[in-house]
Amino acid sequence: MKSGFYGIIPKTILHHKKLKATSKLIYAEIMACLEDDGSCIKRNIYFSNVLNIAKDTASRNIAELRDYGFIYVQIELEKGTERFIKRCITPMQNFLWVNQDADIPYMQNNLGVDESTRGTDALTYMQNTQTLLSNNNISKIYTNGNKSNTPINNDINPEQLIALKNVASNFLHKQKKRFPHLFEGKDETDLLNKAINTLYDLIKLDKVNYNVVCDVLDFTLGDKFWHSQVTSLHTLRHKANNGNIKFHNILTSYNQQGG
Repeated sequence: MKSGFYGIIPKTILHHKKLKATSKLIYAEIMACLEDDGSCIKRNIYFSNVLNIAKDTASRNIAELRDYGFIYVQIELEKGTERFIKRCITPMQNFLWVNQDADIPYMQNNLGVDESTRGTDALTYMQNTQTLLSNNNISKIYTNGNKSNTPINNDINPEQLIALKNVASNFLHKQKKRFPHLFEGKDETDLLNKAINTLYDLIKLDKVNYNVVCDVLDFTLGDKFWHSQVTSLHTLRHKANNGNIKFHNILTSYNQQGG
C-alpha cells in the first residue's frame, strides 16, 4: 500500500464553490495514497483518522467527489458471498482539461475534450486527458478473492495508467451492460488489467496514435457489427484470418465510413 508525502489539489477542485472543504482535503489524501495501479484503496476509517473527521463525513465527502466526477469508485466483492474485499478510488482527469463551469456536476456538463488540447504524441497526450466520459455511478466487480490478476505493465507510468484505466473501464462497463452473460464468471479486475496492457501496446508497439485508439473504440461501441465482436479489449491485438490484428481491421472499417 502506497502513501506519499504530498497530496495534490488541482485548482479546479481547490476553487470549486460548492465542494466542501473536507471533500477537497480527502481528494488530496487520495492523491497521496495511490497504489501502483493508480487507485486508492483506503477505507473511510482511514480518512476519518488522518483528517480528524467523522467516518460518516468521510463517506459523504467521497460521494460528493464522485457526484461531481472528480473520482471513479469501484467496489470489489467476493463472488457468491457478496463479501466486501476492497474499494478502489481512481482520480479522474477529464475535468482538468475541459473548459467547464465548476459549479455544474460533471455528468450534467457533458462537453467532452477541447479539440485544441489534442497533441500528436500519444503517450504525452494520455498524461493530460482522455476522450471517453466516465460513468459516476459506483461500479461493482465480483472476484474469487484469492485469485491473482494479470499484472500491469511496469513500463506504464502513473499518468498514463490513469488515462488508460479510464478508457478501458468505460468500454468494459458499457459492454457489460449490453452483454452481461459474457462477463459471468470472469474476473473483471483481470480483464481490466489486460485491457490496459493491450491499449498501451497498441500505442507503444503498434504506433497507433492515442486519439485514434479512443476514436476507434467509440466507433466500435456504435457500429452494428463490431460492437458485438469486441467485448474484451485484450483481443484487439489478436490476429484475424486475414493476418491483421483485430484493431487494424476495425480501423479499416472506421476509415471506410469516413472516420
